[in-house]
Amino acid sequence: MKTKTMFCALSLLAVTLACQAQAEARNYLPYKTTAVRLADSAQVIVSARLERVESVLTAAGNRDAAVHKRINDGSWQDGEDGVRREAVLRVNEVLKGSGIAAGGELRFVSMRQLQLTAYDADLREGDALYFLTARAEDSRLAVLNDERGAISGPDIGGSINTVVDFVRGYLETGRAGSLDRMLDAIDLGGGRLSVDACIELSWNHEDYAAAMTEERKQRLLSLARLSKPASAERNELITAVGRHQPEGAFAALAEIMLGDATWSTTSLASMALETLDRQAVIGLLLDEWQTAGNDATRMVIVRSLGLIRPKADHDGAELRTRTLDLVGSLLVAGTNKDLLREALIASRDLRAEDAHVAALKKLLDEREGNGLSDAEVKGAVIALAAARKIAPSASGPNGEAVLARQYLLDLAKADPVLKQVVEAAMTFPYTTLIVGADGLGH
Repeated sequence: MKTKTMFCALSLLAVTLACQAQAEARNYLPYKTTAVRLADSAQVIVSARLERVESVLTAAGNRDAAVHKRINDGSWQDGEDGVRREAVLRVNEVLKGSGIAAGGELRFVSMRQLQLTAYDADLREGDALYFLTARAEDSRLAVLNDERGAISGPDIGGSINTVVDFVRGYLETGRAGSLDRMLDAIDLGGGRLSVDACIELSWNHEDYAAAMTEERKQRLLSLARLSKPASAERNELITAVGRHQPEGAFAALAEIMLGDATWSTTSLASMALETLDRQAVIGLLLDEWQTAGNDATRMVIVRSLGLIRPKADHDGAELRTRTLDLVGSLLVAGTNKDLLREALIASRDLRAEDAHVAALKKLLDEREGNGLSDAEVKGAVIALAAARKIAPSASGPNGEAVLARQYLLDLAKADPVLKQVVEAAMTFPYTTLIVGADGLGH
C-alpha cells in the first residue's frame, strides 16, 4: 500500500544526503558511511594533518592513473600515467591500527590521485580524523570513500577533538553503549557528526531497537520537533521517529508536517505516519483541510494525500471519494498556482480514473486565456494521460484504457509544443514529472 510513498522517501534520502559541505566524495551510501560505520570498517583510524602529496614514479599504465584519469583542471581527479600520487599525514593520535606511531608519518594513496592544492581547504589547513584501510590489490592504505572518510573540525562545526572523542568512545563501548553518545551528538547544527547520528538512528534503527527506551525515544521526538525545516537532521529524525515509534509520535509528526511545506518533510512524514496508522492519517488530512488557514498547509495536505494514495479496497470508499473530490475541486484555473500544481501531481498519483477528466480537459481547452503557465499546462496533460481504466482481468499496457486517448492525440496534433509531453505521458503516465511548488519535478 505504501510502496510509492516509501520509494519517494528513500529516493529523496539517497539524493539529498549524498554530500555535505565541501566534500567531493561521490558514489557512496550515507547510511553505510557514518562515523560509526567507518569506524567499524577501517583498519586504521588516526587524527592527523595532511602535510604533502608526493608523486612516485611507476610503470606506465598504472591502475591509479587509469581509474582516475585527469579531468578538466585536475580539481576532481588528476591521474597521470607513470605516476602514483601518495599523500602523507603527520599523525597526532592513533585510535585504531597497529604499528603506527604518534608523531610519525603515514602514507595513503591520494584520493582520486589529487595533488595537495586540489584537496578541500579543511583538509589542507587543519587536523582531521582519517579512516583508512589497506587495498586488496597492493595493501597500500586508502581513505574509505575519499573525503567521506576524513572528518575535520569544520565538517562538524566545531573542534576535531569532538569527533575524536566520539569515535574513541564508540570503539571502547560499541553500538550498544553508544546510543546516548549519539543522541548527545545531535545538536541540530547541520554538522557531519550530528547528521551521521541521525542517519544511524533512522536507517540503521534495528541495531539500536533493543536499547531504545521510551526516555530515549522521547529525546528523539523532542529533537525532531526542534529540527530546522529542510535540514538533513529533520529528514532523518522524522524517519527515526516513525521507526522507533515513541509515545505521541503520530500527533507530533502530523504537527511537524502540517507546519512545514518543505517537500522532503511532507514525503518523509507521510511515510512515517502511514507506517503508524494509514487510515488515521488519511482521515486527519481530510479533516484538517476544513480548518487549514493558508495555502501552504493546504498544499501539504494535498501532496501528502497524493503520496499516500487512499484506495477504496483498502482504506474504504469514503476516504477514497473524499480525497478525489478534494483534489478535483482544485483543478480550476483560479486555484493558487503552487497549490494547483500539487493537485495535478496528486491527481496523477491517485489513479483517479475518470474522476478528474472533465476538469483537466477544461483547463487545457481554456489554456490560452485562463492564465495557466507552461508548467501547469504540461502538468494537466500528464494528469490527463494518467486517467485510465484498468481492465479487471488484465495487466500491463494492454490492460489499461487511456480514457482521454483521442483527446490527447488531437491535442498533440494541434499543438506541436505539447506533442512531446503527450507522447511521454501516455507512455509513462505515472513517472513523467510535473513541476511542483518547489520548482522541481515530482
